[in-house]
Amino acid sequence: ALVRFAAEQLAAAPYGAAELECRGEHVYAAPAGLPPLDGIRVIRPGWYLGSVTKQRFTPSHALAMGLRAEEALRTVMFTADDPRAVRYLKGETLELAPGELRTAAEGVPAKGYALVCIDGYPVGWAKAQDGMLKNEYPPGWRWT
Repeated sequence: ALVRFAAEQLAAAPYGAAELECRGEHVYAAPAGLPPLDGIRVIRPGWYLGSVTKQRFTPSHALAMGLRAEEALRTVMFTADDPRAVRYLKGETLELAPGELRTAAEGVPAKGYALVCIDGYPVGWAKAQDGMLKNEYPPGWRWT
């Protein structure tokens, strides 16, 4: 599921030569050459990429924060003074004008996870579909 997500949502796998490690439903990119951690209590054995449930990969907020805009196939760029940037950070669903969803290449479908950036810096994920951005910003991080 992670490989399919990377192919459909990312321009390239950002974890490069890292070794993918699954712990239950959670997927991590462990640094190459990391010695075995058997018998050691480790909270996170690497960069948390997301979780796999029901054959679907759900990307983590940590993955979004570690990407650059050009590494995602779909991006939405806001400026800091755009009121939609604050609305995104509050967890709202947003409407997009045609052309605001940027795709890395021709033929990339508009439906899928989009990396939301403010002034060029990633802030999180949203699901793009039919001109709408369904917010995936973590509830604990939202402005109230």
